[in-house]
Amino acid sequence: MSSVLGVTVGESAVRIVRPVDRTAPSAGFQFQVVETGKDDPARLAASTLGALFQAGVAGDPIETVGLVYRDQAQAERLRAALSAEKLDHFTLVSEPEAALTYLQATGELGSNTAVFYDLGDAGLTVTVVDLRAGQVLAERTDSIGGRVFDKAIREHALDTNGVWRPDDPSTDNELSAQCRQAKEKLSESDTVAVPGAAGVVFLSRDTFDPLISQCVESSAQFVHNVIARSNRNPEAVVLLGGGAHVPLVQEVLRSWLKLPLVVPHEPELVLAKGGAIVAARPPSSQPISPLTRIVPPRPAPVSEDTDRIPVVKAAVSSPPPEKAAEKTDDDAKPWWAALSWRGPSVSGKQISGAGLAGSALAVVAVIGIALSAGNSVFGAPADGRGTSPTQSFDQPTTSSTRPRPAPAVSPSTVTPTTTTESPTTTYEPRPVPPPPSPEPTPEPQIPGLNIPVPTLPPLPTIELPRLPELRVPGL
Repeated sequence: MSSVLGVTVGESAVRIVRPVDRTAPSAGFQFQVVETGKDDPARLAASTLGALFQAGVAGDPIETVGLVYRDQAQAERLRAALSAEKLDHFTLVSEPEAALTYLQATGELGSNTAVFYDLGDAGLTVTVVDLRAGQVLAERTDSIGGRVFDKAIREHALDTNGVWRPDDPSTDNELSAQCRQAKEKLSESDTVAVPGAAGVVFLSRDTFDPLISQCVESSAQFVHNVIARSNRNPEAVVLLGGGAHVPLVQEVLRSWLKLPLVVPHEPELVLAKGGAIVAARPPSSQPISPLTRIVPPRPAPVSEDTDRIPVVKAAVSSPPPEKAAEKTDDDAKPWWAALSWRGPSVSGKQISGAGLAGSALAVVAVIGIALSAGNSVFGAPADGRGTSPTQSFDQPTTSSTRPRPAPAVSPSTVTPTTTTESPTTTYEPRPVPPPPSPEPTPEPQIPGLNIPVPTLPPLPTIELPRLPELRVPGL
């Protein structure tokens, strides 16, 4: 009996699966993972398949291979590499077709329109699939992926955990493998410890999530933009690739997109399994017209720099351009800076004013003079600006309307004002005082405190009782 294989070729690994029963996908699959290292992925896949064609699998010869490709450029590279190995028993299967074939065979996808969120080691591919129309819209970015997560863990370990920076390639590669293992183990445990030559990498989920949260949230924005460009209303989100195991990815997508999530068993092998199912079909049962990939034109060219996730804006009739001088410093910041909330700034004058206020109250207590009720010790700052009692935040803006998760809002900070109206001190917002009217003759003030010199009230007049008139007898 012959065997069929399904193969995916990634930047970090070549995955090969074999159905236990080619006529019943539910019977299970056998799989093998070949790390690419520094080898060319296409050539490594071709040489591995060449060896398998010669030796067979489990004693069975290989009949054909379903080779899954991401785009036409990768398909051409795979075709050339297989031709160099003189291999021609293969079928090229697109990623959307492979995913749909497996999900429909297992019954895990019951919707006609879905979004595939394929988070692999080297990047993220988002595909909107419309089964009725037989069309797909796919976008890809390498600003998020397993390598980005591994790098964040590595930098955290070097900065905080006593892991020393490797000084030779072997130890450096081992540290990278430690970080990757820590990431994978966190999918099943809350705390992990991975030993190695450079030290022990300690990591908890509470530490890992903040390291990647901004990147994951940006990927959710990327998904939202792809959906908007497709002009479709998807009914579910299917998580594929090894990144589907990360709990934070599932939480963020569920919160941002408000759509049901489908996480298949072994999501990193779904495409290879689908390729094997397609290859196992008789030629007569192959689909007559494959899915059509439609990529709408972008409204403006986007930089090829892959350090940021592209934000796609819908084409609308634009008003006259705004003045270029209105740009702020936020426009030049990287994409992750827009996700950080910024609190109100406190000027040096406000800090020094608080110290002077304390000194002024001490002087008033010593002198024993009560200030009039409702008058504050100090007026507006020297720059003429008052302090608002309401805390404001600068929020990032997006190009399209979408539901966002409610950010954590800290209690608004109210600037207290101390009055001496009664023996107890009350705190209430201080309104911005109006500009003081000029006085012809300012009162003398205590140097450095800006407080009028206190004056003692005049002494009261003491009236003595009149003495009785003394009369001397005989005078």
